[in-house]
Amino acid sequence: MKIKSLLLGSAAAMFAVSGASAADAIIAAEPEPVEYVRVCDAFGNGYFYIPGTETCLKISGFVRMDVGFASFGANSDTYTTNVRARLNVQARESTELGDLHAYIRVQGDGGPNNAGTNTFGYDANAVIDQAYAELGGLVFGYTENTFVTSKNGGASGFGSHSDNGLAYGYSQANQIGYNFTGGNWFANIAVNDDGDTATYMPDVTGRIGGVFGGMTIYAAAGYDQSAENFGVKLGLNTDIGAAGNLIVQGFYADGPTRYGANARPTFAGLTVWTPEWSVLASYQHQFAPNFKGSVGGQYSYDYYAAGVTGNAPLGSASSGTDSWAVEGVLVWYPVDNFEVRGEVRYTTFTGGGALANNDNTTGLFRLQRNF
Repeated sequence: MKIKSLLLGSAAAMFAVSGASAADAIIAAEPEPVEYVRVCDAFGNGYFYIPGTETCLKISGFVRMDVGFASFGANSDTYTTNVRARLNVQARESTELGDLHAYIRVQGDGGPNNAGTNTFGYDANAVIDQAYAELGGLVFGYTENTFVTSKNGGASGFGSHSDNGLAYGYSQANQIGYNFTGGNWFANIAVNDDGDTATYMPDVTGRIGGVFGGMTIYAAAGYDQSAENFGVKLGLNTDIGAAGNLIVQGFYADGPTRYGANARPTFAGLTVWTPEWSVLASYQHQFAPNFKGSVGGQYSYDYYAAGVTGNAPLGSASSGTDSWAVEGVLVWYPVDNFEVRGEVRYTTFTGGGALANNDNTTGLFRLQRNF
C-alpha cells in the first residue's frame, strides 16, 4: 500500500512540474531576414550591391613578377626582378545627373634587395597610383592626362600593344575636366596641375575623335605652360579582319615638353627627351583565343638639344639626333586570369648630340595572376 501511495505521489509531482514548465516555456523569436549580396549587372561584370545601398562595387587587380633585362653602351648588361601587387576598387551608381563613379588604384612594388644595405629583400611600399571620380561628363582627381587617354575615348588611348607602349608621352596629373559624348563621337578637355608652384596657370589638354565603321580616329593636344611648349598627336585604331588590330600615331612637339613622343633612354637616367616629329605603328594578331602577338616600330626625328627633367623648361634647340625602335610581344593565357608575357625592344639613336650612337635592348618576361 505504501509503495502504491509513493508511485501515485511521484506521478502527481511529475505532472505538476510538467504543467508549470509548459506554462513558463520561452518561444524563440524568428531570425531577422538576412540581405545577401546581390549581383549588380547595370555596369558590367564583377559588380555587386553594397548591402542596404544602391551603390555597386567592383574589386579587381593582379599580382605579377617581371624578370627584366637591359643592354646598352659598352659592357653594360643588367637584369632585374620586380614584383607588383595592384588593387582596383570601383564604386558606381545611377543618379539624375548621370552615373556617379569613383576609382581607386593602390599598388606596390617589391624588389630583391635594398640598395646600400645588406638586406636581401624589402617590403613593397603601397601608393595611391590613381584616384578619380566622375559624375556624368565631369572628371576630377589624379589619373592619366587627356593627351594620353580619356575616359570616354575607347580605343583612342595609350601607345602600341606592348606593356610600355613605345614612346607616347605617358604621364599622370591632378586634373579636372569634362567628357563630351554624342552618337559616334567623343571629346574631352581638362586642366592639369603640372607642379609648377611659381604660377597659377595650369596645363591644358584635350582630345577629340570618333568611331567610323570600327575605326577609331582621334586627335589630342597639350599645352605645357612651364616649358611654354605644346604637342599634338593624331592617331587611329582599327581592326583588320577578325583577328588583327592596327594602331598608328603621329606626333609633333614645338619644344621639350611632356606632351610629345618622349623617350627616356636607359643610359640617360631620369631625363626625358622630346623629338620634334615621331610616327608609331603597331600590329597585333590573335592567333588563338588564348594566344596573341604583336610587332611595333617607331621613328623619331630631331630630338631637342635639352631634355626635360621634372618640370624644368630647358630650351628648344635642335640636336640633330634621330632614333629608331622596334619591338616584339607574345602573350599566352594557359588558363583564365593567368598571363605569361614576353617582350623585347631594340632602340638606336643616330646623328649628333648627347644621345647619338647609343643602342639599347630591353625586355621582360612576366607571370601575372589577374582577378
